[in-house]
Amino acid sequence: MALVSDGKNGCLGCKPKKHRRASLLLLLAIFFGQVPVGAATELHFYLEDEPIYTSRSPDQPGFLNEIVAALIDDLSIAAKAHYLPWKRAQMMAQKDPLGVIFPLARTASREPVYLWVCKIFDVPVMFISLEGDKVLNSYAEAALHRGIGVVRGTPQEEKLLEQNVPHVALTGEELYQALHRRDVTAIFTASSEALYGWKTAGFEEKLQFGKILMTLPLWIAANKNSTHIEPLRWRKSLERLKGNGKYQKIFSHYFANK
Repeated sequence: MALVSDGKNGCLGCKPKKHRRASLLLLLAIFFGQVPVGAATELHFYLEDEPIYTSRSPDQPGFLNEIVAALIDDLSIAAKAHYLPWKRAQMMAQKDPLGVIFPLARTASREPVYLWVCKIFDVPVMFISLEGDKVLNSYAEAALHRGIGVVRGTPQEEKLLEQNVPHVALTGEELYQALHRRDVTAIFTASSEALYGWKTAGFEEKLQFGKILMTLPLWIAANKNSTHIEPLRWRKSLERLKGNGKYQKIFSHYFANK
């Protein structure tokens, strides 16, 4: 099996890679709760099932699932994934001493709530609409348009609340469907995420992008009282992943040439 689809489910035109085969086997172990021999503690990953970062799909498990699979393989860590609504996933990660959550934007309000393990990358956020509709370049402009879609429980939703922008809170899976059906007039999210989600869904309409209004640092975070996570080890593992080219291969599969 490989992590590249056969073209029926949004193939990105990538050839199967050896790292994808190994990553898939590890991800299947996570999905079914198989603990590697000799592992003393099993971490609990609390995730939302969404197509870009953390999907249940074994064909396209998502950028973060593949990155974390490579990290825990390198660190010889056992883990099991639990897919929940995003707000509940955050609550469980805060309650469970073995809890880990990703991707999580590191914000001032969240700073004391989690143990911040390592930053994966930064993403630019803006208003995104269908080609031919009005391009929204500010919160003031967006406030005049009813039906702005945003993922529930995210810093993007917090920002819209702070800026008094009326909006519709959705799950990550619902966001692009809502824009496609014109249930919302625009969405407030990251450009790379929108392009990948849009292409994967097979929608033909073109997207247009407003000015960058936020930049979110996306992290792997853990329960703040965790005694089973050593952030320095994870960060060194991520450096190795970037140094040997695996990080860029995974990144390119999901986001390059979009």
